[in-house]
Amino acid sequence: MAEGGSEPTNKDLLDCMKKMGEKLCVMEKKLNSIEALERKVTDFEKDLRKLWIALEDRVKRTDDRVNKLEDKVESADVDASVMAERVTMLERQREELRDDIAYLKSQSMRNNLVFTNIPEDNATGSEPADVTEAKLRNHLHETLKIAKETANAMRFERVHRSPGQPVVGKIRNIVAKFTFFKDREVVRRQWKHLAGTGCQMFEQFPPEVLDKRRRLVPKMKEARKDGHRSWIVYDTLYVDGKPVKL
Repeated sequence: MAEGGSEPTNKDLLDCMKKMGEKLCVMEKKLNSIEALERKVTDFEKDLRKLWIALEDRVKRTDDRVNKLEDKVESADVDASVMAERVTMLERQREELRDDIAYLKSQSMRNNLVFTNIPEDNATGSEPADVTEAKLRNHLHETLKIAKETANAMRFERVHRSPGQPVVGKIRNIVAKFTFFKDREVVRRQWKHLAGTGCQMFEQFPPEVLDKRRRLVPKMKEARKDGHRSWIVYDTLYVDGKPVKL
C-alpha cells in the first residue's frame, strides 16, 4: 500500500507481484521436492514389497528344507536305533560264539593233563617223544604213587613237551592227552601226593577259560576263609553247591 492511505502505485503493485512470484517459486520448488520425495517413497515401497516377497519366498523354502531335514533326522534316528539293536544282537552272538568256541576247545582238551617240573633232556635238542612218555609214566608211579602196572597200562593219544624251542637249563611242561577219560581222572585224583615235591599237575583249558578261572580263584579262597565249601568247575565257581557269577 502507498503511504497515507493513497492508492497503490504501479511500483507498489509490481513489488507486490514480484514478492508473490518469489513466494510462488519457493512454493513450487517445495512442491517439486515433495513430488520427488513422494516418488522416492513410492519406489521405496515397491522395493520394500519386492524384498518382502523375496524374503517370504526364502523363508518358505527354508521352512521346506528344515521340514525335510527334520524328516531325515527322524528317519536317521529310527535307522540308528535299529542299527544299535543289530549291533547289540551281533555283539551278543559274537560273545555266544566265543563261548561256544572256548567250550569246543575245552572239550578237545578234556582228556589232557599238564605236568610241571619233570626233568627234560634238551642238551642236544628237543627230547624225543618216547623219552618224554617214559619219564611221565615213571612220574606217575614214583611221585603220584600209582601202581607201576597201572601206570604202564595207561594209554595216551599223545605226550609232548609244551610248544617252544627248548632252552638248556629250563624245563618245559609235559602235556599228556589220555586215550580214556577215566585214566585221566585216576591220575588227577592223586594230586595230594605232589605236596612238597616241587611238581604240579593241572587240567588244560583254553586261554579264555583260564582267564575266568584265575579271576574266580580269589573268590573261591574268600569263600573258604568264611567257612563255605567252594570249588571251580570249568569256568564256574560253586559255593555250597550253588554257582556264583563273576
